[in-house]
Amino acid sequence: MSKPLSKQYLAPVRPELVPDIVILGGGSVVTEYYLPALAVLGMANSVRVIEPDQAILDAIKAAFPATCVVQNDYASFLAEVTDARGSALIVALPNHLHVDAVRLGLERGFHVLCEKPLALTAADCLSLTTLAEARNAILAAAMVRRHLPSLKLLRQMLDGGELGQVRSIEVWDCQPFQWRPKSLGFFAPSAGGVLADMGVHYLDYLDTIVGALQPVSYFDDSLGGLESNVEYELRAGDIPVKLRLSRTDPAGAFLRIDCERGDVSVSKSNDFDVVVTLASGASRVVRLEQPFESGSLPTDLTGCFCALLADFTRAIAGKQNQLATGRDAGRAAGLIEWAYANRSKMTGTSSLADCQTPKRPPRPDVLLTGGSGFIGGHLAVALDKMGHSIRAAVRSPANCANLARLPVELKMLDLLDRQAVDEASEGVRVVYHLAYGRDGDNAWRVTVEGTKNVVEAAIKSGAEAVVILSTMYVFGFPEGNTPIDETFPYAPYGGTYGASKAAMEKWCLDRARSSGKTRIVVLNPTCVFGPEGIAYTTLPLKLAKEGGFCWVDGGSGTCNYVYVANLVDAIIRAAQTNAAHGRRFIISDGSMTWREFLTPFVGEAGEVSIDNYSNADLIRLNKVASAFRLRDLFSALSTSQDVRNVLRNSKTLQRIRPSLAQMFNKKAARVAEFGRAGSGNGAAGALPPAWLADLYGGRRAIFSSMNARDVLGWKPLIGASEATMQTVQWLRKTGRSPQHPPHFNNAIDGGIE
Repeated sequence: MSKPLSKQYLAPVRPELVPDIVILGGGSVVTEYYLPALAVLGMANSVRVIEPDQAILDAIKAAFPATCVVQNDYASFLAEVTDARGSALIVALPNHLHVDAVRLGLERGFHVLCEKPLALTAADCLSLTTLAEARNAILAAAMVRRHLPSLKLLRQMLDGGELGQVRSIEVWDCQPFQWRPKSLGFFAPSAGGVLADMGVHYLDYLDTIVGALQPVSYFDDSLGGLESNVEYELRAGDIPVKLRLSRTDPAGAFLRIDCERGDVSVSKSNDFDVVVTLASGASRVVRLEQPFESGSLPTDLTGCFCALLADFTRAIAGKQNQLATGRDAGRAAGLIEWAYANRSKMTGTSSLADCQTPKRPPRPDVLLTGGSGFIGGHLAVALDKMGHSIRAAVRSPANCANLARLPVELKMLDLLDRQAVDEASEGVRVVYHLAYGRDGDNAWRVTVEGTKNVVEAAIKSGAEAVVILSTMYVFGFPEGNTPIDETFPYAPYGGTYGASKAAMEKWCLDRARSSGKTRIVVLNPTCVFGPEGIAYTTLPLKLAKEGGFCWVDGGSGTCNYVYVANLVDAIIRAAQTNAAHGRRFIISDGSMTWREFLTPFVGEAGEVSIDNYSNADLIRLNKVASAFRLRDLFSALSTSQDVRNVLRNSKTLQRIRPSLAQMFNKKAARVAEFGRAGSGNGAAGALPPAWLADLYGGRRAIFSSMNARDVLGWKPLIGASEATMQTVQWLRKTGRSPQHPPHFNNAIDGGIE
């Protein structure tokens, strides 16, 4: 929520210019930017927030006590307004509601500032503009990036002709959400994907610096839903423009303009600086001394929203401003409209990309839990290609970008709410249950009781089958030369995670004895890797790039692995096989040493020297490690559920925990001295975390999937070499490999295929 505001930031807007302000919606952009900006401007007392969700309103009231909050939906609220002339309306609703809300607001007499995009068609933008003019009202699109200091300076430099004529423009905006959507309305089919959400900023801004844009070609990764990755080529006269957008890839975000005498660029991570590189190679950084008209505004994105709102009040007062008008919005909407009407599919590495989609049933015949995760995303794509209609139960809208590429029915679901689970299961033929308790006090209950609710609901609704995804961790890693199969006893590894999965499994297999016509099947995959994977795909590479990876005992431990596409095939076969009822199946492509398995991935970090430590040495190394390594551990915790599961029960971490307090006080010389004990030349301070021994350590257990082959008729569709190659290609194409920067070539598999 908002941060405490310094008094020096207040009062750049005169009270007589402040209209009554109504904000429709209480989502992230309102709580993170609009309300803090209005507080800075001294306008918080003039604001009413209209939002149907009482929990959101309570949070707003706690953070912004001066703001009035009203529990109501936008249409009901506006229906009660008779004459709002002189008042201001900020529309911050999901995209698909913008046109209706703006029209109602204008009809009631409001001046309207609408979050981007104003509309997704040029005709709607023109219609709203005509209505605003007839009502003598201001209509503006909230293109806040027009107010970014770096982009304002860039426009000034180009207008001054310092570097000559513009020759080409390249735009990249490839990174996950900067703020998380709070509502599934963000993913409504009519809302538009990343092009409408983020691309509209660039289409609008480029129009202000090089004039009207003409579309040339457009590619995205939509599979019947909302695109998460886009490549768009346009022209402004003779100037080629390339636009690359992604909600999933960490390839960076920047705008680069090549001119006759050099180029200028800005980075999304730096809202103030422009980097100028002359043809001679000399470069300099330029910054506006005073980015906003009022020097008292905060120098961050909140300040940009302050400038936007101040411009809106000036427009209402009939004064000069830099707002994006309805006609400006119409030009950008026309380009979005053309793109969606002429979309071509991005090519990818998955064979699924070439499949024709059969006709889907009119109502969902599949319920998928955990669909927004790594494995669930791949399973959703496969089921969609098979012609299934999917209802995807999700915990939160925050991680649905990949899943929303499909024509799925997204449904918020608490697995502990039995009635809600029953309702979600109505009418489906097959339930794929991949979700489990991840964190917090309810982790055990969500895994065990939540699974019970899902299975009971499936039986009640008459579903044909329920497939439950478990883990190899329920077997532990028993010593000996006998391959582990389904006859081995439970010996859970991984603390609460492994134990709760084991308890869940036991209940499911027992319930299968009395489940009637509903088949119940449990799968135990080994280490799952592939595109979008973390623990066994991107995490080793990330650590290697930062100097924080090492081989444990020479990487001689055994890795039991399964490629995600092969696991998906097993999951689907399990649902279709009558003989699988009441049984569990280990799913593993095979085994090799950790060094053999991880080398292709960590090798993408380039010429990086990788140390080798014994398990004991790794423990002693971390006893003298700097604070940096502890922060790196927390970073890994936030990015990978697999890593979190291991760390909860990490014996290695438990051994070094008494030394954590002293870790911050160790001398750098001791770290450097011990660092020389490794076999590589890693830099002091970039030390591997102790928990690598728990994740990629020296265990020798081998898991057998013969049961799955005999009963399910399953075997790996994609061999180890091909699976590794596909994964490395994905690392390169999505910008995760520093050796191979991604290219603008309409061959980006940025999704979950």
